Amino acid sequence: MEDKIEKFTYEMLLQSFQETDKKIRELADSIKETNKQIFGISSSNGDVAEDTIYNALEQDLTFAGIKFDDIGRNWKRNLKKLKLKGEYDVILENGDTVALIETKYKVRKDDITELFTKEVASKFRKLFPDYKDYKIILGVGGMGFEKDAIKEAKKQGVGIIKVVGDKVEYHTEGIKEY
Repeated sequence: MEDKIEKFTYEMLLQSFQETDKKIRELADSIKETNKQIFGISSSNGDVAEDTIYNALEQDLTFAGIKFDDIGRNWKRNLKKLKLKGEYDVILENGDTVALIETKYKVRKDDITELFTKEVASKFRKLFPDYKDYKIILGVGGMGFEKDAIKEAKKQGVGIIKVVGDKVEYHTEGIKEY
């Protein structure tokens, strides 16, 4: 009799574990799908910001009062030997100056401190040696800005490109060369 009870209890526990395992797998699949959708929305928002900033700069090829000859986007390079890689959203150049513009849907203070330090310029020069003797200026463009992000950008000498409605505002006073 005890053997039957133990076998019955074991079978019930096994069935319960199997049902729980199935529900956990279903939940994990649901979380993966939700993450894909959220990433898609976030990526689309970033694309909108980048397109808006790029199109505004492309119209007159001027940033921080400097006239540029060419504009590019999404420059990537990976130098495996140096363990160095970088990606630049929008790039303006004119023969002696390069403007590197990072775009975000919403610019946060951390974006400025992480992306725009003196390392950005030196890293760019290593990745793109044809520009090693160029002056480099930095900018950040976005659809929205945290209050502290604007303060940090000004502190670091980074130009600001801010989308306001259907207009684009430039704030480049105090921009530094790197």
